[in-house]
Amino acid sequence: MVKRIIKKLFPARLIVYLQGLRERVDIRLAVTASRSGWLSVLYYSLYSDEFRREMRSVLLARRRYYESQDGQSPNSFQLRRNIHRLEKGLIMQPRRPVFGEGYIKETIDYFSLCVEADCLTNVELRWAQDVLEEYFNVVQITETIGRARQLYHEASTTLPKATVSNPDSPQEYSNLVPSNIRFEEFAALCDRRHSVRWFEPKPVPRDLINAAIDVAATAPSACNRQPFKFYVFDDPARAQEIGAIPMGTAGFSQNFQCTIVVVGDLSAYPFEKDRHIIYIDSGLAVMQLQLALETQGLGSCAINWPDIERHERLMAKELDLEPYQRPVMLLAVGYPQGDALVPYSAKKTAADLVVRPK
Repeated sequence: MVKRIIKKLFPARLIVYLQGLRERVDIRLAVTASRSGWLSVLYYSLYSDEFRREMRSVLLARRRYYESQDGQSPNSFQLRRNIHRLEKGLIMQPRRPVFGEGYIKETIDYFSLCVEADCLTNVELRWAQDVLEEYFNVVQITETIGRARQLYHEASTTLPKATVSNPDSPQEYSNLVPSNIRFEEFAALCDRRHSVRWFEPKPVPRDLINAAIDVAATAPSACNRQPFKFYVFDDPARAQEIGAIPMGTAGFSQNFQCTIVVVGDLSAYPFEKDRHIIYIDSGLAVMQLQLALETQGLGSCAINWPDIERHERLMAKELDLEPYQRPVMLLAVGYPQGDALVPYSAKKTAADLVVRPK
Protein backbone atom coordinates (compact mmCIF):
# COMPACT_ATOMS: atom_id res chain seq x y z
CA MET A 1 0.00 0.00 0.00
CA VAL A 2 2.71 2.49 1.03
CA LYS A 3 4.88 1.49 -1.93
CA ARG A 4 2.00 2.12 -4.35
CA ILE A 5 1.41 5.59 -2.88
CA ILE A 6 5.11 6.45 -3.14
CA LYS A 7 5.20 5.35 -6.78
CA LYS A 8 2.26 7.64 -7.54
CA LEU A 9 3.69 10.68 -5.73
CA PHE A 10 7.33 10.56 -6.84
CA PRO A 11 9.01 10.16 -10.24
CA ALA A 12 10.59 6.76 -10.92
CA ARG A 13 14.08 8.29 -11.31
CA LEU A 14 13.85 9.91 -7.87
CA ILE A 15 12.72 6.63 -6.29
CA VAL A 16 15.66 4.78 -7.88
CA TYR A 17 18.08 7.49 -6.71
CA LEU A 18 16.75 7.36 -3.11
CA GLN A 19 16.95 3.56 -3.08
CA GLY A 20 20.55 3.71 -4.26
CA LEU A 21 21.37 6.36 -1.66
CA ARG A 22 19.90 4.23 1.12
CA GLU A 23 21.92 1.22 -0.03
CA ARG A 24 25.14 3.24 -0.08
CA VAL A 25 24.48 4.62 3.42
CA ASP A 26 23.67 1.12 4.68
CA ILE A 27 26.93 -0.29 3.29
CA ARG A 28 28.98 2.43 4.99
CA LEU A 29 27.16 1.98 8.30
CA ALA A 30 27.54 -1.82 8.14
CA VAL A 31 31.28 -1.57 7.44
CA THR A 32 31.73 0.88 10.32
CA ALA A 33 29.59 -1.16 12.73
CA SER A 34 31.53 -4.35 11.95
CA ARG A 35 34.61 -2.92 13.69
CA SER A 36 33.39 -3.75 17.19
CA GLY A 37 30.77 -5.73 19.05
CA TRP A 38 28.97 -2.80 20.62
CA LEU A 39 28.80 -0.91 17.31
CA SER A 40 27.26 -4.04 15.75
CA VAL A 41 24.62 -4.14 18.49
CA LEU A 42 23.96 -0.43 17.98
CA TYR A 43 23.56 -0.92 14.24
CA TYR A 44 20.98 -3.69 14.63
CA SER A 45 19.23 -1.84 17.47
CA LEU A 46 18.83 1.53 15.75
CA TYR A 47 19.18 1.04 12.02
CA SER A 48 18.19 -2.52 11.10
CA ASP A 49 15.49 -4.76 12.55
CA GLU A 50 16.54 -7.89 10.62
CA PHE A 51 17.13 -9.92 13.80
CA ARG A 52 14.17 -8.62 15.79
CA ARG A 53 11.88 -11.58 15.04
CA GLU A 54 14.62 -14.09 15.83
CA MET A 55 15.45 -12.41 19.14
CA ARG A 56 11.81 -12.42 20.26
CA SER A 57 11.35 -15.99 19.04
CA VAL A 58 14.32 -17.17 21.11
CA LEU A 59 13.04 -15.41 24.25
CA LEU A 60 9.52 -16.78 23.81
CA ALA A 61 11.02 -20.23 23.23
CA ARG A 62 12.94 -19.97 26.51
CA ARG A 63 9.72 -18.95 28.26
CA ARG A 64 7.86 -21.91 26.76
CA TYR A 65 10.71 -24.24 27.75
CA TYR A 66 10.67 -23.15 31.40
CA GLU A 67 6.88 -23.25 31.56
CA SER A 68 6.91 -26.85 30.32
CA GLN A 69 9.45 -27.75 33.02
CA ASP A 70 7.11 -26.27 35.63
CA GLY A 71 4.34 -28.58 34.44
CA GLN A 72 2.51 -26.21 32.10
CA SER A 73 1.83 -28.33 29.01
CA PRO A 74 5.02 -30.41 29.30
CA ASN A 75 6.59 -31.86 26.15
CA SER A 76 9.16 -34.56 25.55
CA PHE A 77 12.14 -32.42 24.47
CA GLN A 78 13.95 -32.27 27.82
CA LEU A 79 13.20 -35.90 28.63
CA ARG A 80 14.52 -37.02 25.25
CA ARG A 81 17.72 -35.06 25.85
CA ASN A 82 18.34 -36.57 29.29
CA ILE A 83 17.49 -40.13 28.25
CA HIS A 84 20.00 -39.75 25.43
CA ARG A 85 22.59 -38.45 27.91
CA LEU A 86 22.06 -41.61 29.97
CA GLU A 87 22.50 -43.70 26.82
CA LYS A 88 25.84 -42.03 26.18
CA GLY A 89 26.88 -42.81 29.74
CA LEU A 90 25.88 -46.45 29.25
CA ILE A 91 28.08 -46.85 26.15
CA MET A 92 31.22 -45.20 27.54
CA GLN A 93 34.47 -47.18 27.48
CA PRO A 94 35.20 -47.80 30.24
CA ARG A 95 31.80 -47.17 31.79
CA ARG A 96 32.04 -45.26 35.03
CA PRO A 97 30.42 -46.91 38.08
CA VAL A 98 28.58 -43.66 38.86
CA PHE A 99 27.32 -41.38 36.09
CA GLY A 100 24.30 -39.19 35.47
CA GLU A 101 24.05 -38.33 39.15
CA GLY A 102 23.87 -34.61 38.44
CA TYR A 103 20.73 -34.84 36.31
CA ILE A 104 19.00 -38.13 37.15
CA LYS A 105 16.60 -36.49 39.64
CA GLU A 106 15.69 -33.88 37.01
CA THR A 107 15.15 -36.69 34.49
CA ILE A 108 12.80 -38.63 36.74
CA ASP A 109 10.89 -35.50 37.75
CA TYR A 110 10.30 -34.71 34.10
CA PHE A 111 9.48 -38.33 33.32
CA SER A 112 6.78 -38.15 36.00
CA LEU A 113 5.41 -34.88 34.55
CA CYS A 114 5.23 -36.37 31.05
CA VAL A 115 3.56 -39.57 32.28
CA GLU A 116 0.98 -37.58 34.24
CA ALA A 117 0.27 -35.32 31.25
CA ASP A 118 0.24 -38.30 28.86
CA CYS A 119 2.38 -36.37 26.40
CA LEU A 120 4.75 -39.18 25.37
CA THR A 121 4.33 -41.32 22.30
CA ASN A 122 4.41 -45.09 22.79
CA VAL A 123 7.88 -45.16 21.23
CA GLU A 124 9.17 -42.43 23.58
CA LEU A 125 7.69 -44.12 26.63
CA ARG A 126 9.18 -47.52 25.81
CA TRP A 127 12.58 -45.99 25.05
CA ALA A 128 12.63 -43.97 28.28
CA GLN A 129 11.60 -46.95 30.39
CA ASP A 130 14.11 -49.33 28.82
CA VAL A 131 17.03 -46.92 29.22
CA LEU A 132 16.08 -46.03 32.80
CA GLU A 133 15.72 -49.69 33.74
CA GLU A 134 19.16 -50.49 32.36
CA TYR A 135 20.67 -47.42 34.01
CA PHE A 136 19.38 -48.35 37.45
CA ASN A 137 20.50 -51.96 36.92
CA VAL A 138 24.15 -51.12 36.14
CA VAL A 139 24.90 -47.87 37.98
CA GLN A 140 26.28 -47.82 41.52
CA ILE A 141 23.42 -46.71 43.74
CA THR A 142 24.34 -43.57 45.65
CA GLU A 143 21.96 -41.71 47.93
CA THR A 144 20.91 -39.36 45.11
CA ILE A 145 20.50 -42.15 42.55
CA GLY A 146 18.64 -44.28 45.10
CA ARG A 147 16.08 -41.52 45.68
CA ALA A 148 15.66 -41.08 41.93
CA ARG A 149 15.15 -44.83 41.49
CA GLN A 150 12.41 -44.81 44.12
CA LEU A 151 10.67 -41.88 42.40
CA TYR A 152 10.95 -43.69 39.07
CA HIS A 153 9.29 -46.83 40.44
CA GLU A 154 6.50 -44.72 41.94
CA ALA A 155 5.92 -42.92 38.63
CA SER A 156 5.91 -46.13 36.57
CA THR A 157 3.58 -48.26 38.74
CA THR A 158 0.65 -47.69 36.37
CA LEU A 159 2.72 -48.15 33.20
CA PRO A 160 3.37 -51.32 31.19
CA LYS A 161 6.52 -53.12 32.24
CA ALA A 162 9.73 -52.19 30.44
CA THR A 163 10.74 -54.41 27.54
CA VAL A 164 12.41 -57.67 28.54
CA SER A 165 13.44 -58.91 25.08
CA ASN A 166 14.91 -56.55 22.49
CA PRO A 167 14.88 -53.47 24.76
CA ASP A 168 15.12 -49.98 23.25
CA SER A 169 18.44 -49.30 24.95
CA PRO A 170 22.08 -49.35 23.80
CA GLN A 171 23.09 -52.42 21.79
CA GLU A 172 26.27 -53.77 20.31
CA TYR A 173 27.13 -52.39 16.88
CA SER A 174 27.59 -55.94 15.55
CA ASN A 175 23.94 -56.68 16.35
CA LEU A 176 22.60 -53.92 14.11
CA VAL A 177 20.82 -55.10 10.96
CA PRO A 178 23.45 -55.12 8.21
CA SER A 179 23.01 -53.01 5.10
CA ASN A 180 23.21 -54.67 1.69
CA ILE A 181 23.66 -51.38 -0.14
CA ARG A 182 27.06 -51.03 -1.79
CA PHE A 183 28.82 -47.67 -1.98
CA GLU A 184 28.39 -47.59 -5.77
CA GLU A 185 24.63 -48.05 -5.42
CA PHE A 186 24.33 -45.29 -2.84
CA ALA A 187 26.50 -42.97 -4.92
CA ALA A 188 24.27 -43.66 -7.93
CA LEU A 189 21.16 -42.77 -5.88
CA CYS A 190 22.71 -39.49 -4.74
CA ASP A 191 23.85 -38.71 -8.28
CA ARG A 192 20.37 -39.39 -9.67
CA ARG A 193 18.66 -37.08 -7.19
CA HIS A 194 18.11 -33.71 -8.80
CA SER A 195 15.85 -30.80 -7.95
CA VAL A 196 12.64 -31.51 -9.86
CA ARG A 197 10.37 -28.55 -10.56
CA TRP A 198 7.88 -30.08 -12.99
CA PHE A 199 5.44 -32.73 -11.81
CA GLU A 200 2.73 -34.92 -13.31
CA PRO A 201 -0.82 -33.93 -12.27
CA LYS A 202 -1.00 -37.08 -10.18
CA PRO A 203 -1.79 -37.52 -6.45
CA VAL A 204 1.12 -38.25 -4.15
CA PRO A 205 0.16 -41.23 -1.96
CA ARG A 206 0.19 -40.40 1.73
CA ASP A 207 1.64 -43.77 2.66
CA LEU A 208 4.72 -43.03 0.55
CA ILE A 209 5.19 -39.64 2.20
CA ASN A 210 4.79 -41.17 5.66
CA ALA A 211 7.24 -43.97 4.87
CA ALA A 212 9.81 -41.45 3.65
CA ILE A 213 9.34 -39.32 6.77
CA ASP A 214 9.89 -42.42 8.92
CA VAL A 215 13.25 -42.76 7.17
CA ALA A 216 13.97 -39.04 7.63
CA ALA A 217 13.33 -39.41 11.36
CA THR A 218 16.29 -41.81 11.65
CA ALA A 219 18.69 -38.95 10.88
CA PRO A 220 21.01 -37.85 13.70
CA SER A 221 19.70 -35.08 15.93
CA ALA A 222 21.46 -33.20 18.72
CA CYS A 223 20.68 -35.10 21.95
CA ASN A 224 17.94 -36.88 19.94
CA ARG A 225 15.52 -34.00 20.55
CA GLN A 226 14.22 -34.02 16.93
CA PRO A 227 12.94 -30.41 17.15
CA PHE A 228 11.01 -30.39 13.87
CA LYS A 229 7.65 -31.17 12.28
CA PHE A 230 6.65 -31.79 8.67
CA TYR A 231 3.52 -29.88 7.59
CA VAL A 232 2.26 -31.84 4.57
CA PHE A 233 -0.05 -30.24 2.01
CA ASP A 234 -1.04 -32.98 -0.45
CA ASP A 235 -4.06 -31.24 -1.95
CA PRO A 236 -2.64 -29.69 -5.14
CA ALA A 237 -4.54 -26.41 -4.73
CA ARG A 238 -3.21 -25.90 -1.19
CA ALA A 239 0.23 -27.24 -2.14
CA GLN A 240 0.48 -24.60 -4.85
CA GLU A 241 -0.83 -21.85 -2.56
CA ILE A 242 1.71 -22.64 0.16
CA GLY A 243 4.47 -23.25 -2.39
CA ALA A 244 4.00 -19.76 -3.80
CA ILE A 245 4.74 -18.03 -0.47
CA PRO A 246 8.56 -18.21 -0.52
CA MET A 247 10.70 -16.32 -2.98
CA GLY A 248 12.17 -18.34 -5.82
CA THR A 249 9.15 -20.45 -6.83
CA ALA A 250 7.58 -18.02 -9.30
CA GLY A 251 6.90 -19.70 -12.62
CA PHE A 252 6.74 -23.30 -11.41
CA SER A 253 4.85 -23.48 -8.09
CA GLN A 254 1.59 -23.68 -10.03
CA ASN A 255 2.27 -27.36 -10.82
CA PHE A 256 3.12 -28.51 -7.25
CA GLN A 257 1.23 -31.65 -6.25
CA CYS A 258 2.50 -31.83 -2.66
CA THR A 259 4.33 -29.26 -0.56
CA ILE A 260 6.00 -30.00 2.76
CA VAL A 261 6.91 -27.18 5.14
CA VAL A 262 9.64 -28.14 7.60
CA VAL A 263 9.19 -26.26 10.87
CA GLY A 264 11.69 -26.13 13.73
CA ASP A 265 10.69 -25.65 17.37
CA LEU A 266 13.02 -23.37 19.34
CA SER A 267 11.27 -24.22 22.60
CA ALA A 268 13.28 -27.44 22.67
CA TYR A 269 16.18 -25.38 24.07
CA PRO A 270 16.68 -23.10 27.09
CA PHE A 271 19.67 -21.16 25.77
CA GLU A 272 20.42 -18.79 22.88
CA LYS A 273 23.51 -20.80 21.95
CA ASP A 274 21.28 -23.60 20.65
CA ARG A 275 19.13 -21.45 18.37
CA HIS A 276 20.69 -22.81 15.15
CA ILE A 277 20.21 -26.49 15.96
CA ILE A 278 16.73 -26.55 14.45
CA TYR A 279 18.29 -25.74 11.07
CA ILE A 280 21.07 -28.31 11.39
CA ASP A 281 18.80 -31.13 12.55
CA SER A 282 16.10 -30.30 10.00
CA GLY A 283 18.68 -30.22 7.19
CA LEU A 284 20.00 -33.66 8.16
CA ALA A 285 16.46 -35.08 8.18
CA VAL A 286 15.42 -33.47 4.90
CA MET A 287 18.38 -34.91 3.00
CA GLN A 288 17.36 -38.41 4.06
CA LEU A 289 13.77 -37.57 3.20
CA GLN A 290 14.71 -36.56 -0.33
CA LEU A 291 16.72 -39.73 -0.90
CA ALA A 292 13.89 -41.86 0.51
CA LEU A 293 11.42 -40.16 -1.86
CA GLU A 294 13.75 -40.82 -4.78
CA THR A 295 13.72 -44.57 -4.10
CA GLN A 296 9.91 -44.49 -4.37
CA GLY A 297 9.90 -42.81 -7.76
CA LEU A 298 9.08 -39.39 -6.34
CA GLY A 299 11.01 -36.26 -7.25
CA SER A 300 11.54 -33.34 -4.92
CA CYS A 301 12.87 -29.82 -4.82
CA ALA A 302 14.22 -28.16 -1.68
CA ILE A 303 12.95 -24.59 -1.52
CA ASN A 304 14.95 -21.93 0.27
CA TRP A 305 13.26 -19.92 3.03
CA PRO A 306 14.85 -16.47 3.47
CA ASP A 307 14.02 -14.71 6.73
CA ILE A 308 11.67 -12.02 5.39
CA GLU A 309 9.18 -10.55 7.84
CA ARG A 310 6.18 -10.42 5.48
CA HIS A 311 6.69 -14.04 4.41
CA GLU A 312 7.27 -15.20 7.99
CA ARG A 313 3.99 -13.64 9.07
CA LEU A 314 2.07 -15.16 6.19
CA MET A 315 3.46 -18.66 6.74
CA ALA A 316 2.87 -18.44 10.49
CA LYS A 317 -0.76 -17.56 9.78
CA GLU A 318 -1.23 -20.35 7.25
CA LEU A 319 0.28 -22.98 9.58
CA ASP A 320 -1.01 -21.49 12.85
CA LEU A 321 2.52 -21.37 14.25
CA GLU A 322 3.66 -20.09 17.62
CA PRO A 323 6.35 -17.37 17.49
CA TYR A 324 9.01 -19.88 18.56
CA GLN A 325 8.14 -22.24 15.70
CA ARG A 326 10.25 -21.22 12.71
CA PRO A 327 9.90 -22.37 9.08
CA VAL A 328 13.21 -23.89 7.99
CA MET A 329 12.57 -24.80 4.36
CA LEU A 330 9.95 -26.16 2.00
CA LEU A 331 9.99 -29.27 -0.15
CA ALA A 332 8.00 -29.73 -3.35
CA VAL A 333 7.19 -33.41 -3.98
CA GLY A 334 5.58 -35.26 -6.87
CA TYR A 335 5.97 -37.65 -9.77
CA PRO A 336 8.42 -36.01 -12.18
CA GLN A 337 7.36 -35.26 -15.73
CA GLY A 338 9.36 -37.64 -17.92
CA ASP A 339 10.35 -34.95 -20.40
CA ALA A 340 11.02 -32.27 -17.76
CA LEU A 341 14.48 -30.75 -17.75
CA VAL A 342 16.54 -30.60 -14.56
CA PRO A 343 19.59 -28.38 -14.03
CA TYR A 344 22.98 -30.03 -14.36
CA SER A 345 24.24 -28.15 -11.29
CA ALA A 346 27.97 -28.90 -11.39
CA LYS A 347 29.19 -29.95 -7.95
CA LYS A 348 32.52 -29.44 -6.24
CA THR A 349 34.64 -32.51 -5.52
CA ALA A 350 36.71 -33.67 -2.57
CA ALA A 351 39.71 -31.99 -4.18
CA ASP A 352 37.87 -28.66 -3.88
CA LEU A 353 36.32 -29.17 -0.48
CA VAL A 354 38.75 -31.07 1.71
CA VAL A 355 41.05 -29.04 3.93
CA ARG A 356 43.74 -30.92 5.85
CA PRO A 357 45.15 -28.56 8.50
CA LYS A 358 48.76 -29.06 9.51
